[in-house]
Amino acid sequence: MTIAREIDHAGPVVRRHLWFPCALAAAFGLAVAARLGGTLRGSGLYGLGNYDDGVHFAAALGLVNGLLPYRDFLLLHPPGVVLALAPFAALSWWVGEPNAMAAARLSWIVLGGANAVLCGLTLRPLSRVAAAVAALFYALSFGAMYVEHTTLLEAPATTVLLLGLVLTRLLGSGSGIRDRHYLVAGALLGLSPALKIWGVVAVLVVVLAVAARRGRRPAALTLGAALASCTALCLPFFLTAPGEMWRMVVVAQLGRRRTIEPVPGRLDDVLGVRGWSAAGGQWTAVLLAVLLIVLGSTALCLLRSELRVVAALMISHGALVMTTPMWFLHYAGLTAAPMALTVGGALAVVMARTRPVRWLPPALAASAVLGTLVLAWPLRDVHLGDKQFPGAQLGTVAADFGGCTTTDWPMTLIQMDLVQTDIDRGCRFVVDLGGYSYYLVDSPYHQESRRKNEDWQALALEYYRSGDAVISVRFSTASGFSRRTAETLKGWPVIAAADGYVIRRPEVGGG
Repeated sequence: MTIAREIDHAGPVVRRHLWFPCALAAAFGLAVAARLGGTLRGSGLYGLGNYDDGVHFAAALGLVNGLLPYRDFLLLHPPGVVLALAPFAALSWWVGEPNAMAAARLSWIVLGGANAVLCGLTLRPLSRVAAAVAALFYALSFGAMYVEHTTLLEAPATTVLLLGLVLTRLLGSGSGIRDRHYLVAGALLGLSPALKIWGVVAVLVVVLAVAARRGRRPAALTLGAALASCTALCLPFFLTAPGEMWRMVVVAQLGRRRTIEPVPGRLDDVLGVRGWSAAGGQWTAVLLAVLLIVLGSTALCLLRSELRVVAALMISHGALVMTTPMWFLHYAGLTAAPMALTVGGALAVVMARTRPVRWLPPALAASAVLGTLVLAWPLRDVHLGDKQFPGAQLGTVAADFGGCTTTDWPMTLIQMDLVQTDIDRGCRFVVDLGGYSYYLVDSPYHQESRRKNEDWQALALEYYRSGDAVISVRFSTASGFSRRTAETLKGWPVIAAADGYVIRRPEVGGG
């Protein structure tokens, strides 16, 4: 009878402890399903993607074939993402470039699920309910979905930031944390600026938070380990081409031309309400409501010492994306985790203050879950990527044609399984033709748009003519090419065409 009573008593206890892992598992599954579903509704695992994902994977293919970024080809970011994708690039030797790229995209999608779980684990020391809400919020965040549906920089940068927060347990008491935890956390955080130079901000915020909550020694250990890991990744590349790496990663990025992007447009992406844009007047109401919730949540997080690191990440990353000279949709991925943690942290604060009223905390938690689901409702129809590509069909034609193939969208060559072939043939290796418009900082047209940048126009045509076939996808007179360049390209004879994509044979004269 005693054993039976103990079993009966253990049932509710086990259920109380099991619900949180189950909630995190659900958030993981929902995140993966949302990203994979959006991808399959869009361009699919074999589509052209975001452009940058092709740049990153083509650079990794170059690396595993002995070509070094900065020394041998242009790359406008630190080498972290190239190293992360190198195993997938090597996999292409056995399964082909299209399948290796699909495997990399699936890995990024799974990484999105892991990031949702890490958001929950970060807030776990404060409140399991709030942690579960944060995990759900991140899983259904549009910014996170976008950067994790393919191989973009922001996904692994988010992972190392969250792992650093989990290991240092900055939102908890810190009991049981040893020097090795700060060293490992710092080493992981150091990978963030090795992926994207903006990661310096995340490192500084976390180090300052460690100093404020744990003291100078833990902060010094964290910072030292971050500097060591970042140096270990970047220094070998810097030593092979110090001037070029500095010019590409720092000078070219800081010298980018400022574009006019309305503040509401940026907020639309950052706050994840893009799906509501079609609702007209409702979109404005939703935008303002979410903005007020995020601002209020940030203010509430500032009231608790353990949550100030979350507020600092939200403020610093929010300021960064709202003031950057140029705007790309994937920048919204930088604020996805800070925003999820801020909303979850604020919920924990409010629930703690309303605990005397027994029904109010559960009602608040239910409202937060419902609000998250309502906000994410339009995402059920999101198409991530809209450029499907007949890679196998065009790749067969290009392989039969022989010679070198040039392009303004590197994913075309990946899906045609031609990057390795071009490298073996000694073709000119360019993974980011558009990036040269930022790299040409000495050009008198540097602050002009690509269409008016005559030096970039000449460089693009020179690159096209270095090959025996060219497939131009990204640029036209509407986006990048001058009328003269577009007419020159259009005058070249067609080798093959499929689904609106055309391969041409470049000619020397005429432009």
